[in-house]
Amino acid sequence: LHVRCVAGWSSLVARRAHNPKVVGSNPAPATTVKYFFVGLTPFFCIRKMYKEEIEKIISPVIMRNNCFLWGTEILRGKKKTTLRIFIDSENGVDINDCEKISKDLNYEPTLDLNFGEDYVLEVSTPGLDRKFFDINQLKDYIGEELSLKSKELIFGKRNFTGTLIDFSGNNFNLNINGKTIKFNFDDTDFCRLKPNFNEIMKENIYAK
Repeated sequence: LHVRCVAGWSSLVARRAHNPKVVGSNPAPATTVKYFFVGLTPFFCIRKMYKEEIEKIISPVIMRNNCFLWGTEILRGKKKTTLRIFIDSENGVDINDCEKISKDLNYEPTLDLNFGEDYVLEVSTPGLDRKFFDINQLKDYIGEELSLKSKELIFGKRNFTGTLIDFSGNNFNLNINGKTIKFNFDDTDFCRLKPNFNEIMKENIYAK
């Protein structure tokens, strides 16, 4: 059993009888549990699944643990594929939620059939600088500062930071230096929350 602990909390959890390689977790800015799976699925069993299919498989598992799916990323590297799953809940999530859901997902054979012999499963909280996977996730962040990267040049650049004014359909408006600029969510490479760490530190100090 090979264990590597990332800075922050560490976690060691068992996976079936598979002799896993388990990576630790990092609570800042997000809490993450990672698993490495090695040499279990024959190559001829592998089939490519769409992201929507995968989310249909993992969502019920996450909901059984009183959380909901925030988003997924599939990173297909040269040596390993990583399935990165972000979870959240109304009451917040922590390392224990990530561990429980990771363990439960270990018993989903359909994931093994898709990702094959050697892949990494990560279960993580979205973190303070959370990435938005659907425009409807913006509803609780009106008035907050966002950063984004557009797929195409807009006014000669692709990186923007501004305050979220509103959104409608698949478009959202940011106040950038006093000007309102409209963006299409599908035309962004990423859109994420830009937390004010100074304000967060002040709130933590006052809370004590």
